[in-house]
Amino acid sequence: MILLNEDSIFGKPSSPGLFVTVTLKHTDNRVWRSLLVPSNAHLGWFHAVLQIAMGWTNSHLHQFTFKDKTFADPRFDLYDPLTIDERKCSLDKLLTNSKDPLHYQYDFADSWEHAIFLTKTGTTHYPLAATCLEGGGACPPEDCGGIPGYLSLLKALKKPNSKTAKESFDQLGYRYDPDAFSLENVNTALQKLPWPTVSESALRKIIRSQRKRKN
Repeated sequence: MILLNEDSIFGKPSSPGLFVTVTLKHTDNRVWRSLLVPSNAHLGWFHAVLQIAMGWTNSHLHQFTFKDKTFADPRFDLYDPLTIDERKCSLDKLLTNSKDPLHYQYDFADSWEHAIFLTKTGTTHYPLAATCLEGGGACPPEDCGGIPGYLSLLKALKKPNSKTAKESFDQLGYRYDPDAFSLENVNTALQKLPWPTVSESALRKIIRSQRKRKN
């Protein structure tokens, strides 16, 4: 439960925006998002943006890597003294050119790996929040076995009335549509993100609301 909205204390971001493309690796560019985000957003806040934009549920650990540096939430206690607090590094310190990607890993078991590239800076754009400009594909169901499980599911869904597909739906508890993506749904949720930080409970509340709108 949010007792105070961070916006009322810190105001909205007033830095130039960064245009970035996020792609779920090893899916042949099937799942991707194009985002406009404040350049001074720290990685902890950007994690929340990625969870909402991609369609994850924030149910697992995550980390960012950039070149030889690793960033994570210090509460995770990843047993690596060199891991940097993700709240102490902003996007504009890392994404300075289009050649060096920022990597985001979600769920260390299934290991969903994302590549984040700077596409351009928005010197005339001062976004008041994160915005999803376009995208494609639904993120895989969580806990489906990583990329191998996801690819097996896609194969089964080519024959949606087959026994294998029906068993997959029964196991998931719903009919998964790999092409489902709602730009409006994503942006409605992104507009609710507090700035410049978002608590775990606030993010989960936004995600629950987002998933209810899908159903």
